[in-house]
Amino acid sequence: LIVALLDGHPELLVFPQDTAYFATAVTKYEPRGRQAQFDYLTKESWSKVLFGNEKRKRKHDYSDFPHQKFLQTFEQIAFDPANANRDLLVLMIESYAKVFGIPLDRIKRWVEKTPANRNYVSKIYQRFPNAKLLVTMRDPRALLAAQIHLEKTRKTGRFSTYYVIAHWRVTANLARRIRGGEIPGFVVPYEQLVVDPAPMMQQICNY
Repeated sequence: LIVALLDGHPELLVFPQDTAYFATAVTKYEPRGRQAQFDYLTKESWSKVLFGNEKRKRKHDYSDFPHQKFLQTFEQIAFDPANANRDLLVLMIESYAKVFGIPLDRIKRWVEKTPANRNYVSKIYQRFPNAKLLVTMRDPRALLAAQIHLEKTRKTGRFSTYYVIAHWRVTANLARRIRGGEIPGFVVPYEQLVVDPAPMMQQICNY
């Protein structure tokens, strides 16, 4: 919801899919080299749908998305010797902007949403010291109900109440540290955003 709302801001560039960049591309694949990271982002991560590597139907329709153009642009920029020391996540988002003709000089910030980012906050700030962290907190009862509903739809057979609670506790602990001033960031109460989005979005934009 926040990503969709932020996407309407003319000075923000919102990447449309989770990337699991820090959780996987950095943690698992960075030691294996740039090609391994590139392959993960384009073929395995949630962002693979933007590169035409998603076979199953999902809630977002990317049938009109310029998959090949995006893939070719990203590959060219990623392996350009001039960009050898630049971060792949930045290059992927710049490629996205180039494909859609979005001038970067009017963009103040780009936005990437991956829930697992909550586990890599220190790494994010090390790599992007000027980053702004938004943490969405939802009522745990609503979160559990949503996950139960998803399991009824997906029927994975792997649903775990413990898993849902454990992830909520990680987010809650992060939100507590932000509110305590230990970590820079902004906590967004989901229910408050839904009930009265305008003032909450104003606070987010101010932040």
